[in-house]
Amino acid sequence: MSACSSQRFPVSDHSDGSVFYNEDRSVNFDRGLLDMIKWKFSGEEEVWPDAVVDNVEPNFSKQLGQGEGAVTFINHATEFVQFEKFTVLTDPVFSERVSPFSWMGPKRHREPGASLAELPKIDVVIVSHNHFDHMDIDSLVAIEKKDQPIFIVPLGNKAFLEENGINHVVELDWWQSYSSDAGFDITLVPMQHWSARGIFDRFETLWGGYVVESSGLKVLFAGDTGYNKQFKEIEEKFGAMDLSLLPIGAYEPRWFMKDQHMNPEEAVQAHLDLRSKLSIGMHFGAFQLTDEGIEDPATDLVKSLVSKNIDLKDFIVPKNGQTTFFESAKPDVK
Repeated sequence: MSACSSQRFPVSDHSDGSVFYNEDRSVNFDRGLLDMIKWKFSGEEEVWPDAVVDNVEPNFSKQLGQGEGAVTFINHATEFVQFEKFTVLTDPVFSERVSPFSWMGPKRHREPGASLAELPKIDVVIVSHNHFDHMDIDSLVAIEKKDQPIFIVPLGNKAFLEENGINHVVELDWWQSYSSDAGFDITLVPMQHWSARGIFDRFETLWGGYVVESSGLKVLFAGDTGYNKQFKEIEEKFGAMDLSLLPIGAYEPRWFMKDQHMNPEEAVQAHLDLRSKLSIGMHFGAFQLTDEGIEDPATDLVKSLVSKNIDLKDFIVPKNGQTTFFESAKPDVK
């Protein structure tokens, strides 16, 4: 998708009609070729093992009631969230590489915790933004063929799906919601990131996270983001989260990554900002996108939790395939 001089979107505090902006416009996303060369030739990249085999068996069978949920970590930012009456899959990535090419680009070091065929019926797919490790078109097309779910995307991303034969697509702006008779509300919320599928389309589509409300539960999926005021804003609008799915990987070197990717310490602060009953780390351990070691997100998260006297059970790092059951902090009484 190339830049367009005519207005395509509503003018707002985060769009001039053609491109989008972060809430905090002081953050720096203008890293150029020289910065990229400096990073890539710094020699600080940790070597990841070719393949890690430590997946666990998922559990999709538990019957859920009001105020009860389950989340299975598939890999990267792909989470299968089960509510009493419907299911959500986030940023589905089942491909071998996250790249515009099948023969080059970041290759997976861990297999998905469940194959697409093993997943129960998917009712809704939410996509946070159009980077290749979050909008994997091959995976989305396969899901469309399997279950024909509703796909929810930020503004400007609908065209990517429709041109690949996916037709049940809803576009949202920040703070807009999609509601269903099936008993859920899904709201796109601001995150600090950027978008592009090519060289010349930076910021031409929106990005964000999602708050999913159903059966007395409030779940935040943060997608991909740097740390800023957005988590406090979300808590002010929605109240405390029952579950927050927060990125903890792809954070080194900080001079390059800080504005676009949280490190574990910042993820812990986001957990506190959200007053989250339970947080789960994601966006780590499958594809090497940055310099930190494959186990660093988990060890750095534990250090940050200990330093703030937070119970390690309140913010966990799952294995691929691990299912975690959660419940409402304040179950609705009927």
